[in-house]
Formats: sequence, C-alpha cells, structure tokens
Amino acid sequence: MKLIKKNIFLILIIFLAVILRFINLSSIPIGFNDDEAAFGYNAYSILKTGRDEWGRLLPFPVFESFGDWKLVGYLYLAVISQAILGVNEFATRLPSAIFGVLAVWATYLLTKELFRNFNLKLKIGNWKLEIAHVAAFFLAISPWHIIASRNAFESDILIFIISLSTYFFLLSLKIKKFIIFAFLGLVSAFYIYRSSWLFVPLFVLNLLYLHRERLKNFKTDLKKTILLSFVLLLPLIPVVTTFKGQARFFQESFIAGVQKSGIIDEVNEKLGACQDKWPNFFCKLIYNRYDSYFTRYINNYFSNLSPELFYLRGVSGGYQAFSIRSLFYSFELPLLIIGLFFLISKKPYQAKILIPWILLVPLGASITGVGNPGRLNILIPTTQIIAAFGYFSIYNLIKSQKVANLILIISAIFIVSVVARLVVDMFSYYPLVSGRYQRYGYKPLFDYLESQKPKYNQIAVSRKNDDAKQYIHYLFFEQYDPKAYQESVLRYVDQRGWQVVEQVGNFRFYPSTPGLENLPPKTLLAVGEKEVVFPIGPIFVVNYKNGDRVFEVYDVDMVKEKMKEKYEQK
Repeated sequence: MKLIKKNIFLILIIFLAVILRFINLSSIPIGFNDDEAAFGYNAYSILKTGRDEWGRLLPFPVFESFGDWKLVGYLYLAVISQAILGVNEFATRLPSAIFGVLAVWATYLLTKELFRNFNLKLKIGNWKLEIAHVAAFFLAISPWHIIASRNAFESDILIFIISLSTYFFLLSLKIKKFIIFAFLGLVSAFYIYRSSWLFVPLFVLNLLYLHRERLKNFKTDLKKTILLSFVLLLPLIPVVTTFKGQARFFQESFIAGVQKSGIIDEVNEKLGACQDKWPNFFCKLIYNRYDSYFTRYINNYFSNLSPELFYLRGVSGGYQAFSIRSLFYSFELPLLIIGLFFLISKKPYQAKILIPWILLVPLGASITGVGNPGRLNILIPTTQIIAAFGYFSIYNLIKSQKVANLILIISAIFIVSVVARLVVDMFSYYPLVSGRYQRYGYKPLFDYLESQKPKYNQIAVSRKNDDAKQYIHYLFFEQYDPKAYQESVLRYVDQRGWQVVEQVGNFRFYPSTPGLENLPPKTLLAVGEKEVVFPIGPIFVVNYKNGDRVFEVYDVDMVKEKMKEKYEQK
C-alpha cells in the first residue's frame, strides 16, 4: 500500500496510457493497413506451419513479405500474441500497444535518471509531482504516440527500447552491471526496424564520447559488452550488405527509388536551358544529379525537423498519425522552446544527450522524403522530456505560491480539455476521415467474396485503385491455409523487387479492370470507386464510414447480359 501511495502519479499515468491505447484497439485505427496484414498473416503462417507466407522455415533476421524484407522482431511478437488470442486485428496490434504503454514507463525512468539532481517538485496536497511524471504524462497523451501504439508497426517498439537502454546506460555509470542490459537492448533494436541501423550506432558513439572519462573505470566490462554486441549482430551482416537489407533504399529513396526519375528529369530540363546560353562544362558544374541529391537531402533533413510538421500542420496521410491534427499538441511547442533554452544554459549535460538524439533521427529518414511518421517517431520521447523541463523551468521562475498554484490549475484544465477533444476525435471523427489511409473495406469485401466463392468460377479483383497488396488482406481476413496458398499462388517479382501476386485459388488479381470478354462465365468482379461504368448496378458495395464508396462488386454474367440487351435495343 505504501508503494502504491508513493507511486500514485505514475500508476495513474500508466493507467491513462493503457486506456488511450487499448480501448477499441481492433477497430481504431479503422481498417487494417498492408503492413499490419502482412505481419498478421505471416505470424499465422508460422503458427500453422513454422514457415512464412513464401515457405521459408522460421525466417531470420528478415522475412520477404511484399519484397521489402521486413525485420522479424515484430513478426515473432505477433506470433506470441496470436498463439494466445487467435488470429485477429487485436492480437496483431497488441505488441505495439503493450510497448507503447511500456514506453511511457521507460520515459519516466529515463527522465528521473537524467534529472536526478533536479530538486524542484510540484506539490499537490501531500504528493510531489516530479519532472519525470510530467514527461511520462506528455507521452501518455501524445497524439502521435497514441496512434503509433495502436498500429501494428515496428518503430513504436524502438521508442521503448532506446529509452530503456539509455536509462540502463546512465544507470551503469553508477552500477557497472547495467551496461550489458543497455547494449543488449540496443542490439535488439537492429532486429526491429531499419531506422535503428543508422541512429543507434551514432547515438551510442555520442554516449560513449560524452562519458569517456567515467567509462575508463570499467574498460574491460565495456570491451566484453561491445564484443558480445558485435557477435549478436553478425546474422545481420549478410542482410545489410545485400538487397534484403537495402530493399527500401532502392524502392523508395530519391537516390535509387521511385523519386529518382523526377530529380533526373528536373536536372536535364535545367541543364538543357542552361546549355542554350552557357558553355556545356559550366552548366554541368551547376546542374548535376549529385548536387540535386545533396540539395534534396538537406531540404528533407531540415523539413523533418520543422516545428510546422510536428506542432502545426502534421502529415497529410492518416498512416501512423492522425490526419486531422498535428503530431504533437501545439501547446508543447512554447514549452519545448523554453525547455531548450534552459536546458542549454542550465543543464548542458542533459542537452548533450537529448539534442543529439533529436538531430540524429532525420539522418536516415531524409533519404526517402519528408514527414514519414514511422521513420521519425524515435525522436519520441525527447520532445516530451524537454517540454516537461520547460514547464518546470517556468514554474521555478514564479515566486508567489498562489500564482504558481493558479498556473497549475489553469494548465491542468487546459490539458484536460485538449485530451478530451483528442479522445472524442479519435473515436468519432477520425474513423470518418482515415479509412482511405488505413485500407478500410477489405474485411467486408473479402468476407463477401469468400461467401460467394462456391457459386463462381473466378473472383476477379482489380488493383487499379491500390497497389499489389490486396492479396494479403484476403489471406489474413479469411485465414487462408498457408500450405494451400503456397501450392496455388501465382506471382512474380517486378523490376523494383516487389512481389506481385496474380492468383490465389480462384481469386485473380488484375492490374486494372479486365475486358469483360476476357473473363470466364460465372465471374464475380470487384473494383474500386469510380473505376467502371456499367449499365447495371453492383450487387454488393463497401462504403467508408463517411458514406463515400470504396468497393463495388459486379456479377459479370449479369453485366454482359444487360450490355447485350442495350446493344440489341439499338
């Protein structure tokens, strides 16, 4: 009882984090995106057969999935949760939600250790509120972290791992044995998500350099720990040095991916205009792809640190972020600015840990673009910690206890109001606007198509309004037998390394609506919104929550018959 009373604020904060991350977890975010379905079905396949969807036995350290070669960390966590709770959306998202709550606890521990000599506490009755409580609270209510925790996605787990590992590292400066826990945690990050591959080594180098004098006291322990870490990372070497590790770079970066052609076209256009008036050598010196790559990267880097992105505008899509609001609360921005000022001027040691953490995060993400929440969210919880420090710094400047208490009450009321609005938005308005980004509609579509399968020779599905990943939703929602799938699937690998599934059983996935004359009798055709105009209405439709159309299903024989009737009438 005494322990509960002592930690009452932390318990309440953790409880709030649980509520915001677990209520309606299976249905909020609405829909189930491609990566979630991929983790879900591959976990199911491993549970049933010990192999992934492509038949590889217990894949490690990556599995092929769509051809993006995902790391296996989240996959095996999903295997465990599905073994306990079954194959469904909740079980697939559960690991992310659990680690989202644990990240709040890890933030508390890290902040408490970072500011252990910071004596200012806010008194509320007989209890004392510390900076660690406020940092954990800010993370518990963070819009970005809440929605990330509710998606089955790997990067959310990194927030917990990096925060806890940093805490263990700082703790090891007093108790040597904790150094092993710090490095084991950071090693595990390499098997979770690729953004750790660049961030973690640079972050560790900063920690080692910052504490180089104190680390001299246990050089032997540190060397053994680093050697062990290297051994544990050996399985990744064949991955990092081949396409399996570089797939996302070649598929999405502006240097080698889909954005490359646009940059080259722009360079050639400017080069041609220049050569009309200036010498060829001079023009190539001014306009070349390497200069354009560098300029694009620098622009992306600073855009990925823009306060507008995090505190004002947010991201346009609804994938791993609320499409209806900024990533963080706008009230956190002034607290962050104040916190940075006092951190640099009063707490340079903490600044040398937290500020490099923020600056290192966009280094990898900027190669692929701007504002990708999954590739940037490992900067959490630094902004919450600094904002909490900013809040306490303001409180420390107030000499009158009455004024301080008034500010505390006003801020509490204000924060309750913004959190209440977030909750209402999340459960009422957000489902209306986010379905398009979360692949809403596949479950009712494939449930219907599967129920009609015995009546038809072929189920034709158009990929025009989506990419080549519809098949994974069919496999997941219908819990398609992995062995039967591996025996019946028709697929190929496109020029960028993506797996394209053309057929599973009597389900045929077409690039777009095929010509009706090419479809056999007794065919059911599923298409996207506004994709076709037939003289007969669909026999089944799926709508977004706001009423907009997602999918339409047609009986091809009925369409042909109606078209024949209209032709004969002419």
